[in-house]
Amino acid sequence: MLHVLVATVQRHDLLDELRAIAPATTTFLGEHGLEAILERLGRSARIDAVVTDDPEVLMEIYHEIPGAMPVYLARPDEDAAAVLAGLDALLTDD
Repeated sequence: MLHVLVATVQRHDLLDELRAIAPATTTFLGEHGLEAILERLGRSARIDAVVTDDPEVLMEIYHEIPGAMPVYLARPDEDAAAVLAGLDALLTDD
Protein backbone atom coordinates (compact mmCIF):
# COMPACT_ATOMS: atom_id res chain seq x y z
CA MET A 1 0.00 0.00 0.00
CA LEU A 2 1.51 3.30 -1.12
CA HIS A 3 1.36 6.47 0.94
CA VAL A 4 1.14 9.65 -1.13
CA LEU A 5 1.52 13.26 -0.06
CA VAL A 6 -0.59 15.71 -2.06
CA ALA A 7 1.00 19.12 -1.57
CA THR A 8 -0.67 21.84 -3.59
CA VAL A 9 0.62 25.38 -3.55
CA GLN A 10 -1.59 27.08 -6.13
CA ARG A 11 -4.48 24.77 -7.07
CA HIS A 12 -6.48 24.37 -3.89
CA ASP A 13 -9.44 23.09 -5.92
CA LEU A 14 -7.25 20.16 -7.02
CA LEU A 15 -6.58 19.31 -3.38
CA ASP A 16 -10.33 19.16 -2.69
CA GLU A 17 -10.99 17.09 -5.83
CA LEU A 18 -8.25 14.61 -4.94
CA ARG A 19 -9.46 14.38 -1.36
CA ALA A 20 -12.79 13.12 -2.70
CA ILE A 21 -11.34 10.29 -4.82
CA ALA A 22 -7.87 9.42 -3.50
CA PRO A 23 -7.13 6.30 -1.43
CA ALA A 24 -7.25 6.55 2.36
CA THR A 25 -3.45 6.34 2.51
CA THR A 26 -3.17 9.83 0.99
CA THR A 27 -2.01 12.77 3.09
CA PHE A 28 -3.08 16.27 2.07
CA LEU A 29 -1.14 19.46 2.67
CA GLY A 30 -2.57 22.57 1.09
CA GLU A 31 -1.99 26.28 1.44
CA HIS A 32 1.46 25.66 2.89
CA GLY A 33 4.76 26.74 1.44
CA LEU A 34 7.79 24.81 0.35
CA GLU A 35 9.33 24.66 3.83
CA ALA A 36 6.21 23.02 5.32
CA ILE A 37 6.18 20.45 2.53
CA LEU A 38 9.84 19.55 3.02
CA GLU A 39 9.34 19.40 6.78
CA ARG A 40 6.43 16.98 6.36
CA LEU A 41 8.53 14.76 4.11
CA GLY A 42 11.39 14.86 6.59
CA ARG A 43 9.14 13.85 9.48
CA SER A 44 7.33 11.03 7.68
CA ALA A 45 9.07 7.83 6.68
CA ARG A 46 5.77 6.53 5.31
CA ILE A 47 5.50 8.83 2.28
CA ASP A 48 6.28 6.91 -0.93
CA ALA A 49 5.42 9.58 -3.52
CA VAL A 50 4.36 13.21 -3.85
CA VAL A 51 1.83 15.00 -6.03
CA THR A 52 2.34 18.74 -6.37
CA ASP A 53 1.27 21.59 -8.61
CA ASP A 54 4.45 23.62 -8.14
CA PRO A 55 7.63 22.99 -10.17
CA GLU A 56 9.70 24.56 -7.37
CA VAL A 57 8.46 21.88 -4.95
CA LEU A 58 9.43 19.17 -7.42
CA MET A 59 12.94 20.59 -7.83
CA GLU A 60 13.51 21.04 -4.10
CA ILE A 61 12.40 17.46 -3.37
CA TYR A 62 14.85 16.23 -5.99
CA HIS A 63 17.60 18.32 -4.35
CA GLU A 64 16.75 17.22 -0.81
CA ILE A 65 15.93 13.57 -1.56
CA PRO A 66 17.74 12.77 -4.83
CA GLY A 67 16.38 9.74 -6.64
CA ALA A 68 14.50 8.45 -3.66
CA MET A 69 11.06 10.01 -4.06
CA PRO A 70 8.78 9.86 -7.10
CA VAL A 71 7.11 13.25 -7.65
CA TYR A 72 4.21 13.85 -10.01
CA LEU A 73 3.80 17.43 -11.21
CA ALA A 74 0.14 18.12 -11.95
CA ARG A 75 -0.45 20.21 -15.06
CA PRO A 76 -2.63 23.31 -14.68
CA ASP A 77 -5.38 21.80 -16.85
CA GLU A 78 -5.40 18.31 -15.29
CA ASP A 79 -8.36 17.12 -13.28
CA ALA A 80 -8.05 14.89 -10.22
CA ALA A 81 -8.70 11.62 -12.07
CA ALA A 82 -5.98 12.44 -14.62
CA VAL A 83 -3.55 13.30 -11.82
CA LEU A 84 -4.14 9.94 -10.12
CA ALA A 85 -3.74 8.14 -13.47
CA GLY A 86 -0.48 10.02 -14.11
CA LEU A 87 0.81 9.18 -10.64
CA ASP A 88 -0.09 5.53 -11.16
CA ALA A 89 1.77 5.52 -14.49
CA LEU A 90 4.81 7.12 -12.84
CA LEU A 91 4.84 4.53 -10.06
CA THR A 92 4.34 1.52 -12.34
CA ASP A 93 6.66 2.65 -15.15
CA ASP A 94 9.37 0.03 -15.58
